[in-house]
Amino acid sequence: MQYPSSPAAGGRIERAARLLLLPAAFSIPFSTALMNVFIGLALIAFVLALVADRSLARPLRTPASLCALLLLALVLAGGTWSVAPPDEVQNAMRKYAKLLVLPLAVCLCWRAPDLPARMLRWSLAGCAVLATSLYLVWLDRMPSSSLGWWRVGDISDPYAFRNHITIGILLSFAACAAFLAATYPQDAPKRAGLLVLGVYFAAPILMGNGRTGYVGLFVGLFALYLLRARITLLRSILVAAAVSVLFAGVYMVSPNFKTRMDLLVTEVSSDNAASPNGLRKSFIKVGTQAVVDRPLLGHGTGSFSEVFAPESKRIWVGSPHDQNKRHQPHSEPLLLAVQLGLIGVGLYFALLGALGKAALWRRDPSADALALLVAIYGITSLFNSLLWDPTEAYWFLLLAGALYGHCIQRRGAAQ
Repeated sequence: MQYPSSPAAGGRIERAARLLLLPAAFSIPFSTALMNVFIGLALIAFVLALVADRSLARPLRTPASLCALLLLALVLAGGTWSVAPPDEVQNAMRKYAKLLVLPLAVCLCWRAPDLPARMLRWSLAGCAVLATSLYLVWLDRMPSSSLGWWRVGDISDPYAFRNHITIGILLSFAACAAFLAATYPQDAPKRAGLLVLGVYFAAPILMGNGRTGYVGLFVGLFALYLLRARITLLRSILVAAAVSVLFAGVYMVSPNFKTRMDLLVTEVSSDNAASPNGLRKSFIKVGTQAVVDRPLLGHGTGSFSEVFAPESKRIWVGSPHDQNKRHQPHSEPLLLAVQLGLIGVGLYFALLGALGKAALWRRDPSADALALLVAIYGITSLFNSLLWDPTEAYWFLLLAGALYGHCIQRRGAAQ
């Protein structure tokens, strides 16, 4: 389908909406307040631009946009059969309202060819702020906020602005995106700079406490190999061996990495249901049974805490139930399956599939970045509820929508 430019494409409101996406992408890694402000303003400006020029909404018919909107519609409908109390239903609806960000970004980027790449650069700049903050934590030079606007750890528990899971996911993508850019033709100093930048992003992951970051980095490096290398059996074996040696070396020299991995093995093999990974085992057991009980449409929007309540009472017997509520099982597919059944989780994977298919249709740097993003997000969402969490959801939906907009624009121009 051809997507021609309209006379309103250069209008001031639409340009303002596009420009607001840049600081939104920049602020996501380190500021919830700025993230919410810029995304909210971009949404308002988009609605005003859409009123002035309805052709702006043409990409809403593309597969990824439709999947996001259908999933959101199912979330809203799921409130009618939910077993959860009204406040839980409303909270879940607010959580998944973030799905609107993907079609918003698609519509604003599909006829602005340079915007997706600029948004990626602004996002990496925000990740540089996050990574620099972690280095300052190690040096005991990171200031804290007297008003509690941001959190800061210490050398034994290094984090800043975001938790370990969020830091690991964002920086693993940033590191691999920098390495990806270095694989394209360019002069030697710029390639060296991108490689150094990738290491700058990767080091805080390996020296930190977030196991999700380890997985994200591993997945990203392997996806990078699949995207940019000539694949042979021998080369695949050598790459797998090299990555394994890398992580084994980090295990030997990094106390945090070794401690976290040893703790994972201990918790998984123990019967302590109250430990973090023992709790994940309970989530899987209870969640799977809940899906079996209601496989098609699930227990309704926001229902996980009610479904898990009996197990929660058993684990924390004698403790007030309100202190031990668990609203999500640290797995986005499982959370959607419990709430919205196989239809809901099917739409989720259809969304990821639509993004991946567009990324692989015609390859270029932005399309490869989208494929890398889908790989890291898709795998880490298996053991984290990423659409439920604000930072990871806004980060993924905004970048994925922008890069997908680039892909459909190129596809439309070729047809």
